[in-house]
Amino acid sequence: MGLCVERSLAMVVGMVAILKAGGAYVPLDPAYPPERLAFMVQDAQISVLVGQANLLTPFLEHKALQIVVLETGSESLASTTASQENLNNLVTVTTPESLAYIIYTSGSTGKPKGVTVPHRAVNRLVCNTNYIDFQMGDRIAQVSNASFDAATFEVWGALLNGVQLVGIDREVSLSPQSFAEALKTQQITILFLTTALFNQIANQVPDAFKAMRYLLFGGEISNPTLVKRVLEQGAPQALLHVYGPTENTAFTTWYPIQTVTDSTTNLPIGKPIANTQVYILDEQLQLTPMGIPGELYVGGDGLAQGYFQRAEVTAECFIPDPFSDNPLARLYRTGDWVRYRSDGDIEFLERIDHQVKIRGFRIELGEIEAVLSQHPDLKESTVIVREDRPGDKRLVVYYVPQATQQVTPERLRHSLAAKLPDYMVPGFLLPWSVCPLRRMARSIVERYPALPSTQAIAL
Repeated sequence: MGLCVERSLAMVVGMVAILKAGGAYVPLDPAYPPERLAFMVQDAQISVLVGQANLLTPFLEHKALQIVVLETGSESLASTTASQENLNNLVTVTTPESLAYIIYTSGSTGKPKGVTVPHRAVNRLVCNTNYIDFQMGDRIAQVSNASFDAATFEVWGALLNGVQLVGIDREVSLSPQSFAEALKTQQITILFLTTALFNQIANQVPDAFKAMRYLLFGGEISNPTLVKRVLEQGAPQALLHVYGPTENTAFTTWYPIQTVTDSTTNLPIGKPIANTQVYILDEQLQLTPMGIPGELYVGGDGLAQGYFQRAEVTAECFIPDPFSDNPLARLYRTGDWVRYRSDGDIEFLERIDHQVKIRGFRIELGEIEAVLSQHPDLKESTVIVREDRPGDKRLVVYYVPQATQQVTPERLRHSLAAKLPDYMVPGFLLPWSVCPLRRMARSIVERYPALPSTQAIAL
């Protein structure tokens, strides 16, 4: 079932209702372009959509789609007397292997792909685990959009452990000062933040977390200087650096941060959470020795079933587990280049493909380039990530227009915004003539004019 709601109580009600009815939910972010929403509805084979009335316009053209308006249901329930209510629990055939939700992530082929997550994976994340101890009286902040799996930790961490879930308005979370004040007044004890948001708050209000039991952050390479500032000026009881792809349900590893020295350049991602297996393998799928880099493979109860209706990509990314006696066991190839430190913790080094993380969002550069390739006014284009200031990553497009066309950044940006979420629209769209790589190539050619390939290079 599709779920199109703003981040609110309605979001939680919709998630619970769909699962109680024996279905699986597909979050549809109302901020996405209509074309992307239409693709997700068709790709996920959604037949029923649960949503708020003011967000349903993009879906009205889907005639076969049954729409359930949350406000209408609320009005109907309000007029129902206690004697008319059915107090029996719904009977479903849901099992741990049943599908709980599908979350769409950026796809390198130009279209997003749906990650299929079963109930057992959700349970593994927040029940009987080793990285966090939920207690009565805890208050978990709900900050993440339902389209991102951090919401799985927030919502189901609260509901499956009997603790309070406290919504934080999006506008509040965008202001470090307002966010810090909300954390204090709402008496939040457990909070997850993307690394980018953690950095903003740590930079401006480093003591914002001092009353918390657990502060978790992750999603990008951390800034040790800001982490050190939090430890010195407002450390929570437990500060955890967490790591994990959507394909392994939010968190895969965790690292408890106790000290950060002036010489620290990179915080480890730690060790696996409970009921999770991790391996660092070389190209022959052999275990790498301590200190030797390799690709991180992950498995266990948190693993997704694969990509919905993408059998070929699923087989490529979810491989048979060579270390298990279970013929059905699988490992997910993360695409992350890592190594073991001498203390057994894992250290992230870099990506081995074109996937990037910017402000906590997972982006395949190939998806942006695929959209650009469809633009009739462009001859060539490429997308890169620039980090002119430490911690400030930006998407940049360099393009070559068709010979007879006049292309402006505004027109390109408008074209991209019609097909991609806002976080995937590059902040800078520049002609190839100003690209630093072009200048570098030209300088080499000018310095070494006798190179035999110079005539073939279009500079």
